[in-house]
Amino acid sequence: MTRETRLLRVLLVMFLVGLVLASGLLYIVSLDLAAVYPKLADLRLPVFVAVLVGLVPVIVAVKVVFDFLSVVDQGEAFSIRTIRLLRRLKMLIGITAAYLTLGLVGVWVAAWVAMGQTKASMVLGWIAAEVVALFLYTLVALLERLFSAALELRQDHELTV
Repeated sequence: MTRETRLLRVLLVMFLVGLVLASGLLYIVSLDLAAVYPKLADLRLPVFVAVLVGLVPVIVAVKVVFDFLSVVDQGEAFSIRTIRLLRRLKMLIGITAAYLTLGLVGVWVAAWVAMGQTKASMVLGWIAAEVVALFLYTLVALLERLFSAALELRQDHELTV
């Protein structure tokens, strides 16, 4: 394990710990929001469960990144396995982005039905998360294309030597 991948692994573990802490904090915040918005109190548990279900592809994506780092440590960064891992990561990020969009629409409609209006502060964070997910999707798609091109160059070079 090289120093660079060790640092990334530590950051990924910190990210996972942050997800666990954020999930616990979300439950506590949902109790306070239920008191502030009593009309939406019955949506607290379904939204919390939906958020936890939405974290599943994120956790699997972190596992894929760990696998990618293992391949890099083995010196096989430009391999078919890397391309497969990047495709899987792109798919998981796409699933997360689609789930965020579905959740955004669902919360917006539920709040509109329950309160007759939707406050921008309720969905602003969600929109920011969607933008981040789309940015990551684009970045991973670009990395997949770059690694595919590098793999082709590597295979051509091996054939000429």
